[in-house]
Amino acid sequence: MKMKKTLCALLAVMSLCTAALAGCGGSEESSAANSTAETTSAAEENTTVDVTAVADKLKSEITYDDEIIELDSAKIEKIVGISADLYTTAKVYVGSSGATPEEIDCFEAKDEASAAEIKTALENRVESQKAVFENYKPEQMPKLEEPVIVVNGNYVYMCVSGDNDKAKEIIG
Repeated sequence: MKMKKTLCALLAVMSLCTAALAGCGGSEESSAANSTAETTSAAEENTTVDVTAVADKLKSEITYDDEIIELDSAKIEKIVGISADLYTTAKVYVGSSGATPEEIDCFEAKDEASAAEIKTALENRVESQKAVFENYKPEQMPKLEEPVIVVNGNYVYMCVSGDNDKAKEIIG
């Protein structure tokens, strides 16, 4: 019982910090070069992909239990653990309340080695979230058991939602 109270208090503090961070920063504009790129099949090789458009499509075409909010690069590093040195373009959305592990992460890495580092960071993020939600909200665990994580060349995608089939279809 004491463990549950401690975990709930920790999650409440994390939620408040996330909300405070979300309120303090502005969103970053996507680069003009990416705004005209093809987005129908995000994981196609040898194709320029607009990862910001893929993220927006994941946000708009999948139903989430929580309101998801966009993180700027400083928050991506602080919350997700991915340094801006690893990517050229990124768009990340996380649940605003902390009550769900729902998340969208779309990155264009600087190179394939950076893409591998981003993938590892995302896998670590999932493991961290599992530890939090295991006792806090076990009904959310199915979303974390098989998150959609796709790496194709320099592109890395993760979607934690209740609709993996739709996420896979959008990512390609």
